[in-house]
Amino acid sequence: MSYTKIMKSPLGPLVISASEKGITCLDFFVGGDTELTQDSAEANCWKNSGTATEKYHVDRAISQLEEYFSGKRTEFDLDLDITTGTDFQQKVWQALTTIPYGETATYKEIAERIGNPKACRAVGGANNKNPIAIVVPCHRVIGSNGKLIGYAGGLSKKVALLEREQR
Repeated sequence: MSYTKIMKSPLGPLVISASEKGITCLDFFVGGDTELTQDSAEANCWKNSGTATEKYHVDRAISQLEEYFSGKRTEFDLDLDITTGTDFQQKVWQALTTIPYGETATYKEIAERIGNPKACRAVGGANNKNPIAIVVPCHRVIGSNGKLIGYAGGLSKKVALLEREQR
């Protein structure tokens, strides 16, 4: 079972889901011109009935994200339940959480942190599959030449997140 809720953010709607263990998904809704509302989410079979614990995790994430977007929070303290992904992806996602607020790291640096310095492209692939945007800060990863390279939520959102954090 899981619980899903939509949060309005300065960068557009965020879809947040949780299990009993913690947040399982935090993603930007990138549905083009389709407006995402709680009603449309429920119509798309994203269940909005869950346990008190699942609701607690989602409500806590929303509270911390609101603080983040208002400039009052630089670190998240959330329970995460990332059971998807390969062992390699799990290592990459864990390494992403070590990139400090307001800073960036390159794909190569992340590959080195996980002990696989030649896996830059694979790190990019794992970064793209990150199920928990913002909290697991894949937006802080840049190319070795300093250029911004891709972001599942859209490059404009990556730019906005980095600018927000560097203020």
